[in-house]
Amino acid sequence: MTRVLAGLLTAFAVLGLALTGAATPAAAATNQTDFDSVHYTVTVHENGSARWTFTYQTALDNESQRQAFRTYADRFEANETALYQSFRTRATDLVADGQNATGRSMTATHFSRDAAVRGLNDDLGVIEMSFTWTGFARVDGDRVIVGDLFDGGLYIADDQRFVVTAAPGLDFATAEPTPDALSGTTLADSDTLTWLGERQFTDERPRIVLTTANTTTPGTTALTTTGTTLANGDTGDGGVSPLLLLAGVLLAALLGIAATASYYTRHRDAPSDASTDTPPADVAAEPAVSDADLLTDDRRVINLLEDHGGRMRQASIVDETDWSKSKVSMLLSDMEDDDRITRLRIGRENVVSLPGHEPDAARDNRPDPDPDE
Repeated sequence: MTRVLAGLLTAFAVLGLALTGAATPAAAATNQTDFDSVHYTVTVHENGSARWTFTYQTALDNESQRQAFRTYADRFEANETALYQSFRTRATDLVADGQNATGRSMTATHFSRDAAVRGLNDDLGVIEMSFTWTGFARVDGDRVIVGDLFDGGLYIADDQRFVVTAAPGLDFATAEPTPDALSGTTLADSDTLTWLGERQFTDERPRIVLTTANTTTPGTTALTTTGTTLANGDTGDGGVSPLLLLAGVLLAALLGIAATASYYTRHRDAPSDASTDTPPADVAAEPAVSDADLLTDDRRVINLLEDHGGRMRQASIVDETDWSKSKVSMLLSDMEDDDRITRLRIGRENVVSLPGHEPDAARDNRPDPDPDE
């Protein structure tokens, strides 16, 4: 099989570079900003079709940037720009290559595009382009299998994420490698799986097996770790030994507990130099991989907020994490969309709060949530 999708996201990342220039009109040429993150979302359906959505986001720091982006968004939606035509051409070519490689009937249909200013304070410029890929996944009885097109392994760059969504009627059965984030507490009750960049997957990975709702796949298990589910790496010939899977679950759980405990310990008030509770040298030694690296970005933000009484200035989160302003802004927007945090503009600053920890005035005056979100 040819390497149909080995460079898939790299190819569409080129569109992101084109967007960088296109989304900033000449009037704002002296204030150009790169797109800060790219999300690739694949919604898989029972018949093997998949809806691919490419989402490019950039932080908008002032009204001039917001107005420039709105101007471009209007033009992007009203006309089939060269950028959108290139997107359609690349998608159509990729689907044709996929059909030649697998022998499955495939088409690229239902193209769409959207551009808008979004975010709590209109602080994000977002461009989305989508199409439906019929025949994308292999259907085997009641199983829908994603991965055979990722010949050579998929690559996602830094500040990118690859998201797989189960359409209604499907449940996730297995996923390998283990996703960085789940929308639920277990694989089976999750609607989305997320892998974060930078990452180079191995051949035909990620591999995701979905089953029709309420169908049990042999070799699967409901055992989970805190916030992460271990996939059993279904091979099509049988499941992983339950003892081996249990050992993996316990190891991941211990790592999660150790990381969380260490995080809280390091962010409490620092002990005085005269403390008599100094740990042994072998315990205090710096590990090869820091504990913070074991935490997902959103978990780190949640921990920070909990350490600070449930509420922080957004600028303080930037300082504490040493992340860029744009990365923090987009991460918080995603968390806000999931109702995990709230943001309130007070003066010139954003105040970020855990639910129930908003400033008193915000609790009384907070608008009702959009019923469509």
